[in-house]
Amino acid sequence: TVEFPFLNTKWSDLGVYWCQYRVLDPPGVSALSDPVELLVTDHRYPKPGISLGPEGHVRTGTNVIIRCWNQNYGGIIFLHKEGRSVPIRRQVPDVGGMATFTLFGVTPADAGSYRCSYRPGGSYVLSS
Repeated sequence: TVEFPFLNTKWSDLGVYWCQYRVLDPPGVSALSDPVELLVTDHRYPKPGISLGPEGHVRTGTNVIIRCWNQNYGGIIFLHKEGRSVPIRRQVPDVGGMATFTLFGVTPADAGSYRCSYRPGGSYVLSS
C-alpha cells in the first residue's frame, strides 16, 4: 500500500484521482483503479438543500425525484450516492437555483443515501 498525503490542501488539489502501477519484469502497466474524488468545502457558502419525493419506502419501478438547491449561487449542482467516489449526476440549476434529478424505475441497487454539492466558481459545498 502506498499513501499520497495532501498537506495544506488547496483548491488546485480538487479533482478526480486514479492509481496505476508499473511492473518491471515482465514490463507492463496496470489498468487504472476506480476513481476517487477529492472534495474541498468552502464554509463561505451555505450548504445546499436536498429533498426526496416520494418520501419513505418506494416500490421497484417507481420514479424518484431528488431536488437540490443552492440559494441561487449558480454554478453546477452535483448529485452523489454514498459508496460512489464520484458524482452520479450533474446539472446547471434553474433560475431559482434548483436542480431536479429523476431516478427512473428504481431498483434495489438505487437504495442508499444521497447528497448534493455545488460548485460556484471553484469550490464544493456538501449536504446530506
